[in-house]
Amino acid sequence: MNMPGPQLHPVRLTFEGANAVEIACAENEDIVSAAMRHGILLVSECRQGSCGACRGFLEEGKYDALLEHSEHALSEYDEDEGWILACRLKPRSALVVDFDYPADRAARLDIDSRPGRIIALDRVSPTTVRLVVRTLVAQNPLQWKAGQYVRLHLTQAGLTRPFSVANLSSTTRELEFFIRLVPGGRFSEALTQMRGEGEAVSVEGPYGNFGLAAECAEPVFVAGGTGLVPVLAMLRQLVIDSPDSRPTLIFGAANEQELIALDEIETLRACCSALKVEIAVVSPGATWAGVSGTAVDALKKHLACMPNPQRSHFYLCGPAAMVAAGRGVISTFRVPEEQVHHESFAINGDPP
Repeated sequence: MNMPGPQLHPVRLTFEGANAVEIACAENEDIVSAAMRHGILLVSECRQGSCGACRGFLEEGKYDALLEHSEHALSEYDEDEGWILACRLKPRSALVVDFDYPADRAARLDIDSRPGRIIALDRVSPTTVRLVVRTLVAQNPLQWKAGQYVRLHLTQAGLTRPFSVANLSSTTRELEFFIRLVPGGRFSEALTQMRGEGEAVSVEGPYGNFGLAAECAEPVFVAGGTGLVPVLAMLRQLVIDSPDSRPTLIFGAANEQELIALDEIETLRACCSALKVEIAVVSPGATWAGVSGTAVDALKKHLACMPNPQRSHFYLCGPAAMVAAGRGVISTFRVPEEQVHHESFAINGDPP
């Protein structure tokens, strides 16, 4: 006997109040997933309710309650006003949802999946591993833009998670990741139990809209923890495309042991003599010579010394609370909102 499937509801998506797209969304899936199933890639990043990138306005329709999400991504007040997170909403009726960006940002999905093997798996801090994957020669190398992420699938464990790529695509078959090990996280435990080199994996993507947005003589990059990963890629791209730029990197971690990719940062310094690097540690040791405090603390000091912060573009990546605090600080210096680019990630364990 065939059991009935989940009920489907029509969902009408509009962009800046126009350019409607019709999809069907099951009661057991969120709007972002349903759109992807229809070949439409809505603007979204974390898919866990942490970043707020998929925020939209519910014009019509009903839902029981948004799935668990961060207050930084959507406050109770905003939800009462009608705002929702598309990755956290499962419908209970027909919906009409409007997004405040143009339709051309909701790209037609062009996902590519490639099998590969791990060629390096090294612990680079007590909480982080560096993972390098090489895709197989049966397909052309995967192409991605600096700042984008892919979904990494551990074949034997059957687990998939999104991770930003630290290196540039060009013609290489290798993808470099720095992955935070989350206590109790199934993906993290699977990584620590792997033998490393030779393990089968696959990568799918690329995804995401976080990346270099415009030419800017003095861009400022603010990263917390493994939020450094997409920033590394963007800085590597900047060195190639704009060798005369004068970027600033502000990188923060809880303690000195959790600082990652310091060799990579020094390589960037060697390639770009104008690169200014400020490293902040919340709980430093007695010999620490950098900034004592958070990345946002260092950002405040840097902004106070900038003659014209309104002319710069700012790129923030890290935990949602850090990104929200950084955006708040930048706003006090009257930097136009369109010049502040950000991506947040969850720091909890497995996604719901």
